[in-house]
Amino acid sequence: MVSRGAAMTDVDKPAKRPMSRRRKCYLTALGLAGLFGGILGAWMQVAQSGGSASDLAMLSNGPLPTNFAIGASIIWVVGMILSLILYHRSVDDHEERAYLWAGTAAWYTITLAGPTWWVLHRASLAPTPDLMLVFVGALAVNLLVWLWLKYR
Repeated sequence: MVSRGAAMTDVDKPAKRPMSRRRKCYLTALGLAGLFGGILGAWMQVAQSGGSASDLAMLSNGPLPTNFAIGASIIWVVGMILSLILYHRSVDDHEERAYLWAGTAAWYTITLAGPTWWVLHRASLAPTPDLMLVFVGALAVNLLVWLWLKYR
């Protein structure tokens, strides 16, 4: 007879399922996107001209060196294309639906915010439109909608 307080042994543990090929591809896509983003963010922080080293380069509109701009643009486009190809090859129907609705919500954010800000600026009612601010806002909407649809 085994007491209730007896410690579990490895024999009692359920076998761990191996990770599926689709899951590995999904995690690789997310990992690559994160890696490319991290490299670009760190490189931009080092390459920024003007301002102090403690200023966050992603929130600045200061000048950047030409070689950084060219290299970062190439890494961004190639990295996003590779990550997106891997991502779309690995998602299931539920994730694809969440992704598409999140992208639609982000697009609506851009189509509402961009022209509205531009018109208000032309009437001297708002500061100059900031594309990165609109982009970050759209990404935030995208993330929130995706999380809500994927995990509700």
